[in-house]
Formats: sequence, C-alpha cells, structure tokens
Amino acid sequence: MSAGYFPKREKVGLEDLFKGLVTASHILHYHGILDAYGHISVRSPDNPATFWMTCSISPALVSSPDDLIEYNVDDASEVEKNAKPGYLERHIHSEIYKKFPAVNSVVHSHCSDVLPYCISGVPLKATTHMAGFLGTNVPVWDASSAYPSGSKHDLLVRNAQLGASLAATFKPATSAGFLYSKVRLALPSQMGGSQEPDKEPNNAVVLMQSHGFTTLAHGIEEAVYQAIYTKQAAKAQTTALTIRNAYFGHTVEGKVDVEGGGKIKSAKVKAEGDVKYLSDKEAHDAWEANQATVARPWGLWCREVEVNPLYRNECPGCDDD
Repeated sequence: MSAGYFPKREKVGLEDLFKGLVTASHILHYHGILDAYGHISVRSPDNPATFWMTCSISPALVSSPDDLIEYNVDDASEVEKNAKPGYLERHIHSEIYKKFPAVNSVVHSHCSDVLPYCISGVPLKATTHMAGFLGTNVPVWDASSAYPSGSKHDLLVRNAQLGASLAATFKPATSAGFLYSKVRLALPSQMGGSQEPDKEPNNAVVLMQSHGFTTLAHGIEEAVYQAIYTKQAAKAQTTALTIRNAYFGHTVEGKVDVEGGGKIKSAKVKAEGDVKYLSDKEAHDAWEANQATVARPWGLWCREVEVNPLYRNECPGCDDD
C-alpha cells in the first residue's frame, strides 16, 4: 500500500485512489494548471512498479475508472494491452517514479503564468511563504540537450531517454539551493516521509524550456498543492517585477565621451529597490510548516469542483476501516 494520501487513513485502496485522481484532475483544471493538456499521475498502492494516469482526454472531462490507465514504471507500457489511447508524455511520469521510489504523484503542466520563466532566463524563486517548496532557484531543463539521434525535436517527452534526463534534473542542488529532501526526511512515514536520502529529490519543481513545468510529491494532495502554488508564486513574482520596474525605473551611470558623440563609456544600469525573495532557510522552514496543512486546502478544492456542473466524478469511494 502506498503512503502519503492525506484524507483520514495512512493507507489508500484503489477505489479512493481512482476517486482522488479524478478529483485532482478537476481541481487542476479549475485552478488553471491544466487546460485541454497536461496530466497528473499516481503510483499504484498495490504495486509500486505501476502507476495510474488518465487516458488521452481533457482533464476536466475525466469522470470514471474507465478513463484511467495503469502503466508499468519500467517502460511506460500499458499493463492492459487493450487500454484506451494514453498520453504521449507518460515517460515524464514513469522515469520520475523509476528514479525516486519514494515519490507517489507527478503533475505536468503548461500553465501560462509559469511559461515566462521557462523562456526568459529569469529564475523562478519562492517569493511567498506558501511556495517555500520552490526554494531559492528552480532548475530549468532543456530537452535539446537530450534528444536521441533521429528523434523529433518537438520538445515533447516522448521516450525514456528524455524522461530520464528530466527526472535527473530533480536531483542536483547547489550549495545555496533548497534541499526539498530535508523536509521529507523529517516527516513521519505515514505522511510521505522517508529515511533514505538517495530516494528523495532535491527539487520539488523543474521548469521545462519553452514547454511548462513538472512537480513531484509523495501524495496526490501534495502534488496538487505544489502545482497550484507554483502558479501563484509565478504570478506574484511577475507582478512584483512589473510594478518594481514601473515604479523605480532604471538609471544609466557612466562617463560621457563628448568627443565620441556623447556616448556613455563604461555604462552601468542602476536600479532602485529590489524584489525580496525567501532565503534558503525561510523557504525550507516555510514549506516544513505548510506541508502539515495540505489537507486544509484540499478539502476546499474538492468542494469547489464537486458543486461545479462541469465536473463529474463517478468513481466509488471506500468506507473507512
């Protein structure tokens, strides 16, 4: 059985898993993390060598166990050979599960609020305590560094080689970087904690050059939380940079070369004010505090999609033991 699924019990059965996976797809659509594209997966509670994803359908329209497909972690192949068509980029999920046995849920998104940080060279950082899991710098993975010979260069993670390269990006950390694994190691096992550092990622989120982002976690609720607050952090940072530049502007300093036509020599751009980001310790401690409260927003998000007529969840749930 797989640990880290928050509501009420330390372990989760397939019925609850299916219901939670469908609900998570609806929540991520409702909050603008997924649109017609993007996906969330969860490792099987019965067999850690497999994982579940929705078939190739818009996340908002997923409604029943018939819309879910079980895949093998080893090669992202379908367990049932007559399964419905699935997502091409399931290798994102399979290679992450393969590299990090303690990870139970993965979200991949093309969220428009995050995309500017995938193309601009401006690093995405934790600007608020709710996004402490981002740390002091979010890595950016570039598919062009990992295309197999003769493959399509369409930025899609369509094979194991690309998926493995992306998964590896979750592990490196600089001396000043936020170690996501530190928080995880301190948690009890029933909340997704682990005592095996080599099985823990160092980063919770990786941006994908010109593509989107991927986040991994130890349960569905945590993965949804991180996806939603990655979007919120990106929006806050973009707004902060915009109003800062509009308010303060920039001053160019240097020596004027009169004989050279008034050009400024050795010019330096001086900007007043600065955006305040969380320190490494603030990011770590903020995430440690917020991680224990993930069940609170999950309850709200479930209710939001439950009362919205767009979303249908026909998966039966389990009675608590």
